Amino acid sequence: MFDKLISLTSYGAFSGGGFGDLLSKLEDAGFFSYVVPFLLLFAIVFGILTKTKIFQDNKAVNGIISFSVALMALQFDFVSQFFSQLFPRLGIGLAVILVILILLGLFTDPANEAINWVLFGIAVVIIGAVLLKTSNAVGWSS
Repeated sequence: MFDKLISLTSYGAFSGGGFGDLLSKLEDAGFFSYVVPFLLLFAIVFGILTKTKIFQDNKAVNGIISFSVALMALQFDFVSQFFSQLFPRLGIGLAVILVILILLGLFTDPANEAINWVLFGIAVVIIGAVLLKTSNAVGWSS
């Protein structure tokens, strides 16, 4: 009888099972603070260098420069703080934009050009609000 009572009291501390434990361990190891921002910065810089073809088709040079830039950017804690503030807000903003697109797609004519400009304006306002709130959170504004 007592083992079922203990089981019920420990049920409130359930963290999602194996996957929740895995995410918790990855967070404790610094995976989301260092590895994910490193990979994101590496991919962005590598993509920009490859697309602009500054070094023609020399992917080795692009990779070395991207690796160096991403590693140097992670030298300071600012990058991981910025990403940890930006991505949750950006996810909420994109969800709001998606809901607006779905609702307007149901009730309006897609051939109407004015609706497209209204949607573009709403998206710009939402993305601007996300960037403004993120800049306030990381201390860019006074």
